[in-house]
Amino acid sequence: MPSPVVRRIVVSAVALALFIAAIVAAIPYFAATQLVRDRIAWELSMWSGYRVTLGSAPKIDIWPVFRADLANVTFSRWGGDPQPVIHADRLEADLSAFAALHGDVVFTGVKLTRPTFHVWPASLAAPGIAAAGGRFGEAIAKARALVEANPTAPDASKLPSGAVGTIEFVDGRMALHADGRDTEVLSNVSGTLDWPAFNRTATLTATGIWRGELMSITASSEQPLFLAAGGSAPLSVTVESAPVSGAFQGIANTSGATYFNGDLRLASPSMRRMLEWSRTDISPGASVGSFTLRGQVSGAINRLKVANATLVLDNNQGTGTLEMALWEPVPSIAGTLAFDTIDLQSFLSAFSALTPDGVGRYRTVDSKIGDQVSLDLRLSAARATAGRISFTDVAATAQVKAGLAAFDISDATAFDGTIQAGMRVDRQGEEAGVEVRLRGTNVDMGALAKAIEVNQLVPVSRANFLIALKGMGEDIGDVLGSANGTISASFGRGAMAGVDIAKFTQRARSGEFFALQEVGNGTLAFNSVEVKASVKEGIARVEKADLDTASGLLTLRGIVPLPGRGLALAGRLDRTANPRDDQISFFVGGSWDAPYISPILPGIERP
Repeated sequence: MPSPVVRRIVVSAVALALFIAAIVAAIPYFAATQLVRDRIAWELSMWSGYRVTLGSAPKIDIWPVFRADLANVTFSRWGGDPQPVIHADRLEADLSAFAALHGDVVFTGVKLTRPTFHVWPASLAAPGIAAAGGRFGEAIAKARALVEANPTAPDASKLPSGAVGTIEFVDGRMALHADGRDTEVLSNVSGTLDWPAFNRTATLTATGIWRGELMSITASSEQPLFLAAGGSAPLSVTVESAPVSGAFQGIANTSGATYFNGDLRLASPSMRRMLEWSRTDISPGASVGSFTLRGQVSGAINRLKVANATLVLDNNQGTGTLEMALWEPVPSIAGTLAFDTIDLQSFLSAFSALTPDGVGRYRTVDSKIGDQVSLDLRLSAARATAGRISFTDVAATAQVKAGLAAFDISDATAFDGTIQAGMRVDRQGEEAGVEVRLRGTNVDMGALAKAIEVNQLVPVSRANFLIALKGMGEDIGDVLGSANGTISASFGRGAMAGVDIAKFTQRARSGEFFALQEVGNGTLAFNSVEVKASVKEGIARVEKADLDTASGLLTLRGIVPLPGRGLALAGRLDRTANPRDDQISFFVGGSWDAPYISPILPGIERP
């Protein structure tokens, strides 16, 4: 049998344990009696630095957690006309029972249910975080003094070490107050700020809905108090949403214009969707695909420079340097990018409408894009494509600003020759003036015809050509219908499929009306071709179109309406140098795709 001594020891130990448990269990009850209920609001004010008003008396919960439950809580700035900063339908504050035994109120955690975070213009203009006082205000003031003493390397060891705790918010919203209006910016905002102490790392995780899209954010800083005081500190931010995602890791400074220096990543599966989400008015015909941007970002938030940038736009990857001013009334992007390969059509789709709109019209560069974004890009590419056409060693520029949109290929190699091209859109009032230039030197027209899959009536030879047109309008049809300018081309020795000159001569002599296709099973060899036309109000007047062939000199004169693709040309084939009776005169009508020939009888003069 156990000895009486052992029994007494066991009984005493059990009694002591029960006594200690009873004391621990009773602590909240004793603590609750030490708290003056009205003091909760005062302590919240001292904790936050804002004036706190309660809709009703706080409720103290003892078990299982020592907690104060408050309804209709408002945090406001001090002053004659207090501006609310936070209003919550409910606030639950976890309290330290041991501190309450001494008459102290220490918050270990705060939960806000259905809070509204009010943002006022004055707070956006202030550097750092403007705190009205309280423990947060005192801590920020101490950190600001350390920053002022040594802006480049403030002494982090002197930061206050007071406890902060965890702040949780559920089903909230953020409202911006401007011009007397309350505009909801974010809805369904929920998250947690985990900040153990003023001199410890703070981490914010939150989700919310912005402009109909769910987004999440995670932000962390090792020295958040320096950021709140307008100083520099490490910062890591990650934002995720369906339209766009991004991440930053580096150093941030919140004095004046917020400054960043670190690694940046931005990505979107659809630039069009991202721009629409940001409420940028883009052209309805634009087809804009995915993009990714990585690089080292530096500068103030209103003007950032991205060095060692890698930009991938619709699988076109370029490297270089970019400068961005995204928060200006008209956001601007400038820089230099070098590509290994680039699809010019998809690249230009970022600010063009190169695909047909709902009624099948092809628009030019959107003349109003300069009201939405400003671009000044210098581009180079080892290889580039535009539809079926390929270029090498491309140097180009893309410029967009108020009233102007322009794209120029200043130099490129294509079809074993050199190409220069440009399109410029100037907005003049409600109308858009469009200028198009295309110059080719020593171009292999056979390779060009093969690339664009045109096999008939194309002179296959080396060629020099120049097209310079100016017109008015928003789509290509209107521009061509109002165009003025010149077209010229010269071709060296070569051949042209689609004309059997012997059959053509025979049919023309017979005086019969016939389609050119009926005599198209042949090839017309030539020594040279010279073409010159002037364009006025959409009508090209062919002043010279001479083909020097082995069968004689074939000449064409007349008009070609550009929008309708029609033909009205008078032609003549001089088979010998002098005898006039060996001339064959004819008229070419129909369209570019289906021309027909109407012989002109002897004695009838050419038009």
